[in-house]
Amino acid sequence: LLGRRLNDYQVVKAGQITVGFCSCVAYFSQHIICLLTRRYVPIESTMSLYTNTPPKLILSFVCHVDILGYAQLCQEAIKSDSSNAFLNKVRDALNAAYARVRESAKDWNQKNSFEIKVFTDNIVIGYPLKSDFFRTYGESELGHIFDVLSEFQLGLAMEGFLVRGGIAIGEHYMDDDIVFGNALIEAVKQDNSGGAPKVALAPSVIDVLKRHLGFYGDPQWAPQTRVLLQDVDDNIFINYLENAFIAFPDGGVFVDVFVKHKETLTKGLTENKGIPSVRAKYEWAARYHNSVIDNFLENNPIPQSPDADEIYACTISEAQVLKEYRIDIEALTAVPSKLNIKPISPGT
Repeated sequence: LLGRRLNDYQVVKAGQITVGFCSCVAYFSQHIICLLTRRYVPIESTMSLYTNTPPKLILSFVCHVDILGYAQLCQEAIKSDSSNAFLNKVRDALNAAYARVRESAKDWNQKNSFEIKVFTDNIVIGYPLKSDFFRTYGESELGHIFDVLSEFQLGLAMEGFLVRGGIAIGEHYMDDDIVFGNALIEAVKQDNSGGAPKVALAPSVIDVLKRHLGFYGDPQWAPQTRVLLQDVDDNIFINYLENAFIAFPDGGVFVDVFVKHKETLTKGLTENKGIPSVRAKYEWAARYHNSVIDNFLENNPIPQSPDADEIYACTISEAQVLKEYRIDIEALTAVPSKLNIKPISPGT
């Protein structure tokens, strides 16, 4: 308690006496009162979506995301004497990413629709669900989360940082100091699986997703089929590169997304040739990158009919440039090389 500012607490003793910060003597004496009486009441949390008097768990969607290999990146920067450059790069990237998340949390009347808690490269989002959950199963709330995390993931990837994380649903509570609940545990477990750099759905959310798909006569028309992909191991994750096509066809394709994404992955593949466990994650990301390009071009061939819409045909033709930004994974693969060690001469 001595490390906390006094005005963070309302001290209650002998009825209802609130003590403010008046002097050094008052400061220490009132903290001693807190310690002796164990009767202190925290000031209302700035997180207004979760009741904290007393704390109460609320059914929520919960997300936990962090940067892939953050500790290794820090260690490499320190060893190469580039700590300040790395610090400025990661700080600018994270500040911008977190600012976008905070802005996305605001609804039409500038009130938060979800709460976030940040510690360096870790972010936790708690999205409380309405009392009518079993009517909509939180489809709009989960869709909002997909949009927020997709933009978050893409923004950091374009700055050179890959992330991974998990999304779960369950009982949850968070305030300025505490995050607690079974949904958090499941989301962190999904994030800490040691797998590829993707934000994946925990089993609890997949059950809810099935309900959402059931709202559509043909699930293929559901918006979730554009923002989510399913891996070969049936893992479902956010398709953040879909943002490159958000203005298509009228606004074309944001090719710069693939340019910068390729730069991030090529750098990771090259620098981690000798670290198979890390390289495998970049290889997965490169295959994902290529598959998004290939699927788009396959599903949107250049129109051959003379009656085709000219603007659409022009947009598709221009999009063919995406082929140049596929990643040649094999060319960047680590292969055995000629023996190259320093011999030891006889008698040495």
